[in-house]
Amino acid sequence: MRWYFAIDEAGGLGETGALARLMVLSARAIGGLEPVLLYYGARTGFTAWMEQHGVRVRDIQPRFLDMFAQARAAGTFNPHSIGHWLRLEIPAVEHEHEFVLYTDCDIIFLRSFDLSMLRPKVFAAAPEMLPDNWNYFNSGVMLLNVPAMRATYPALEEQIKFRINSGDMVRYNDQFALNEAYRGLWERLDPLFNYKPYWPFTSHAAILHMHGPKPGNLEAMTSGQWHGEDQTSVFFSKMLNARSRDYLDWCSWLGDFLQGVDFSEAIRFARLASALIRYRREVPANTDSNFMNIKIFAEAP
Repeated sequence: MRWYFAIDEAGGLGETGALARLMVLSARAIGGLEPVLLYYGARTGFTAWMEQHGVRVRDIQPRFLDMFAQARAAGTFNPHSIGHWLRLEIPAVEHEHEFVLYTDCDIIFLRSFDLSMLRPKVFAAAPEMLPDNWNYFNSGVMLLNVPAMRATYPALEEQIKFRINSGDMVRYNDQFALNEAYRGLWERLDPLFNYKPYWPFTSHAAILHMHGPKPGNLEAMTSGQWHGEDQTSVFFSKMLNARSRDYLDWCSWLGDFLQGVDFSEAIRFARLASALIRYRREVPANTDSNFMNIKIFAEAP
């Protein structure tokens, strides 16, 4: 199956780039995927590594770039990552396959799988935070119907332009845009294909999405180096505190599983598991996860 992921130059040089390399190595381990990277920026050692490992790199400029720059100058919109917006370009560049897989860069393929029996009318996606909350989907893993996405793209584009030009969406992002534009049209993807490390461990998961705190964040939090007071930092701390048992189980398992994929990353997760054991011993847990039961819309589609 053709598989897309996307990143910009800055992302490729940071932890997101390191996670993307691990993701590609895990994809090579399970087989069956034809990787294509949508990339914005100057070519670097990151893109060279990708090509050396069988990834086709497509240089893409987001069509909203000029509008983003104008909105940023006006102080009405500041995109968190240009790389994330590149996923919206898939219908414009894909002309060979009717259905393709898209993932964010912070996922790990855990086992081989076959999605050929799934044929969504537009796309299929899994929940954002809790596996039974279908109010709002997470766009980190999507099975796309390319012709349908292409046919509906003009409406999506107009909505994005309206939102950004309205000046009331400082935290607007492509995931919200997709949720809003395709409300009631997207279909449910089994959460095993977008599984989170703060959900209970299961050997049936096919794709693990490091959604929320990344490994570097977890290392900082478990070593007492996490001092952020912004909304995201506080939320990440609450996530770890509520679900430290699940994080421990997953990190322990990854420490073993990744030895055949990337030994240095296997060591990293094994050390993180040890740090989580200490963290759980020293930090009283509040296991109430209701704060993650986020309802963006009035009702689920």
